[in-house]
Amino acid sequence: MKKIILSSIILACGIFQSCSGFLDENPKSLMPEEEAYKSPTLVYVNAVASVYSSFSNRLYGGTDNVHTLQEFSSDAWILPGRQADWVDGGKWQTLFLHNYGPGMATGKSAWDGLYEIIGNCNSSIDNLEKFIQAGGESFLLDYQYEVRAIRALMYYHLVDIFGRVPLVLSSQVPASEVTQSSRNEVFDFVLGELTEALPYLASAKSQNSGLYYGRITKAVCYMAIAKLAINSPVFSNNNWNDGSLVGGIDKVAPYVNQAGSKINITLDGVQRNAWETVIYCQEQIEKEGYVLQNDFSANFNKTNDTSVENIWTQPSDGTTYKINDYNPTRTMHSSQANAYGLQGWNGACATVEQMNVFKYGTEDQDPRMDMTFFYGPMFVNGVALPSGLGDGKQLVYNPMDVVVDFPNSVADYTLKMAGARMAKYEIDNTTSSYLNHNNDKVFWRYADALLLAAEAKVRLGQSGDVEVNKVRARVGAPAKTNVTLKDILDERMLELSYEGMRRQDQVRFGTFTEPTADRYLGVHHNVATGDYVDDKTGYTTVFPIPTAVLELNTNLSQNYGY
Repeated sequence: MKKIILSSIILACGIFQSCSGFLDENPKSLMPEEEAYKSPTLVYVNAVASVYSSFSNRLYGGTDNVHTLQEFSSDAWILPGRQADWVDGGKWQTLFLHNYGPGMATGKSAWDGLYEIIGNCNSSIDNLEKFIQAGGESFLLDYQYEVRAIRALMYYHLVDIFGRVPLVLSSQVPASEVTQSSRNEVFDFVLGELTEALPYLASAKSQNSGLYYGRITKAVCYMAIAKLAINSPVFSNNNWNDGSLVGGIDKVAPYVNQAGSKINITLDGVQRNAWETVIYCQEQIEKEGYVLQNDFSANFNKTNDTSVENIWTQPSDGTTYKINDYNPTRTMHSSQANAYGLQGWNGACATVEQMNVFKYGTEDQDPRMDMTFFYGPMFVNGVALPSGLGDGKQLVYNPMDVVVDFPNSVADYTLKMAGARMAKYEIDNTTSSYLNHNNDKVFWRYADALLLAAEAKVRLGQSGDVEVNKVRARVGAPAKTNVTLKDILDERMLELSYEGMRRQDQVRFGTFTEPTADRYLGVHHNVATGDYVDDKTGYTTVFPIPTAVLELNTNLSQNYGY
């Protein structure tokens, strides 16, 4: 008789709901498949919780994942070469300068991670289908739709990042039969799966501790559909290298605006165009009880599972929900990290371009500067932190000193202090490991939904002032009038910095391929990488299919331009 190994899944049960009863009743690590799918609790543990637990740090937290690709290829974040540090064979500068190719390790890691989760989903869906066909109870179908929604969200990332990818929908498909779907086909599949799953998902708060903690609920699904709709002119375009997505906001906006108005989406029995769908989804999320948190920073503190704004998070702590999150370690200088009893690698920092958007150092500096970054002289508990160079100087982060690669002629103090550091998540030094934190990882927030609705309205020729100003008022920023698309793109950086969507936003607005204050033709870079790629077609808006994937499956072909 086929067995299901539960020993690695028991922990997953504890991750998403209390299951002490299950542990008491089932002390063995192996049980027959029929027993494993006998009750709602057991089905959840074996078919659903096991999938969520496989997220690990494949989406956020690790050094090479979806979040890494979205942020460090954008205009907002950089891992500069600090002479002997962070060159890593040109890895980070190559990503930032868009000089990436099929051998890029970060792309391979993201691909493997997403397809590993998809493989787990397919196994669960196939197993559930057997019991559904055998006359199983109705709860089996609910769980199957939930897992289908999870799988759809992984394909959402794939269609965004890689464009043309295989739609593998069963654990029984031989590798020789796996073929590559067009970008539009993948987009249609994801949209269809989510709209089909929506009625079967719970109307519950995914961000709060309890039965639906970290799970796909109705609000999460509406947000996913809003994301698909807002990006539909990009995701449904099989010829993304035709120049339609390059040249800046003013050049790209007519194409995106018109394309979105012609894309029809049927949701909850009503057909709407893409922009109308985004607005509708925001309204439904609000009806599910989501509002802006009064305190912006509370969305990222150590008890953010009480947030009323976070729509979807990945549960995290130092015991049950362990995610190896390198982000605080990767950004902090060792002197600062050591003061908290943590490790600091002195790497990731904000770009000069981002500092310009935040209006750093001016009388109009955005209030979120202090909520998002460590900058200037550093203190912990009122004590000035040393530079760590034995020079008697203080640790001072200098936001405007960042460059792609520091030449050997630059002094240690300058290169090691350069750049504002990520401070959005409250520092947590209460766990047993510097990589595990009690802050749940935020995927989507209601502020994002409001800004998406504002963008959709502007693309429809309407005013997005109300939604934008709700977000700004929460942090005490002055109101704006006659909000433009550029205003919205800037507001998304101000509000959503380091939340894993900057590249996607830039592609949609037409700025991803544009030079910035930090990257341009001829910018100094390490010899381990090439010059900035001045892409005039848009091929770099999608990453290359990893070489190892193409070698394993000759049915797949490389993306344009690589």
